[in-house]
Amino acid sequence: MAEYKYLITSVEDGVGVIQLNHPEKRNALGWDLHHEIIAALQDWAENDRVAAVLFVGNEDYFCSGWALDVLDRISGEELTRFVDLACKLMVTIYDYRKPTVAAVAGMAPGYGMDLANMCDITVASENAAFGSTQVKYAMNGFYHGMLRKVGAQRARRMLFTGDPIDAREAHRAGLVDEVVPVGTVRESGLRLARHIAEAGTELTTVLKEVALRSGNMDHIGATAYELRVTADLVQRGLFTRRLGEGLEALRSGRSKATERLRPRS
Repeated sequence: MAEYKYLITSVEDGVGVIQLNHPEKRNALGWDLHHEIIAALQDWAENDRVAAVLFVGNEDYFCSGWALDVLDRISGEELTRFVDLACKLMVTIYDYRKPTVAAVAGMAPGYGMDLANMCDITVASENAAFGSTQVKYAMNGFYHGMLRKVGAQRARRMLFTGDPIDAREAHRAGLVDEVVPVGTVRESGLRLARHIAEAGTELTTVLKEVALRSGNMDHIGATAYELRVTADLVQRGLFTRRLGEGLEALRSGRSKATERLRPRS
């Protein structure tokens, strides 16, 4: 596995874990961290050991956003290269061929929140907070990343004001899928990513393709496309094996479909 200066990476039960680790900058995204995240994702893109990817910081902060000291000292062509690098990072995550989970603790301001929004699913610690804070520095936040998770009204409010929201409000608005106790964000995010990775790389890459493409189609096109995906999947050996396992479970009085169903409290 590659060695990185500002990342700690591992593969755990089919999950590629990318832990941001630049404490001096509170994981701010400068040149090096951009390059290293892109490299780690590219390294795992065709690796069958990795069926899903988890992004995590630490229990006090996820990512503090743009490296403002970098923005303060560059201009002209160098600034253009830095913005192009940011675009490459976000598109790499947004369009990644495998499911991605962000596990966020502490403040995730501006571009730090955007990094989480580029992921498919976000799990947040109770101490997490999110804000499109770029407006406070006379920049724009990334509206599309917010819009795909929350409604237009909330996305515009966050874009225009830059005011942060806490984890509970983020969950209510749809920016976050789950809120977990302080001190458990990595294990909670990893648990979810493991559940996804159980499907295996062959299936998770197909499901991610469906998730990426169907949302941009009209309802008729999406239905036809997804049925063609179904027709392809049921002809694979993977389906035959999983169907056999499911039928065997039903015969023994269990159901794979409801094995993680949580009873209402």
